[in-house]
Amino acid sequence: MTYTTTMIRERKERSMYGMTEAQVDRMVATQAFAGTELMFAAGLLSDCQEILEHSKDSPSTLDDTAEQIRQLLNQAKYIMFNYMDKKNIR
Repeated sequence: MTYTTTMIRERKERSMYGMTEAQVDRMVATQAFAGTELMFAAGLLSDCQEILEHSKDSPSTLDDTAEQIRQLLNQAKYIMFNYMDKKNIR
């Protein structure tokens, strides 16, 4: 993969997840016990709920909040789909 291709891919990943896929993988590897990846993803979904709950009090930050929630949702989906791929579930 060329440097330019790598940079474009990483820019896309940062937009989607707020970090690269490698960083999401490292986050799961260091913060979730083996076999608890789905629970870790569920925790990210709970984080989204908490952010939504607290954002009601400050609508001026709604755009930033929506972007943060979108990225957390994408992280959770990435983790769940990777788990499904590893378990051959689809």
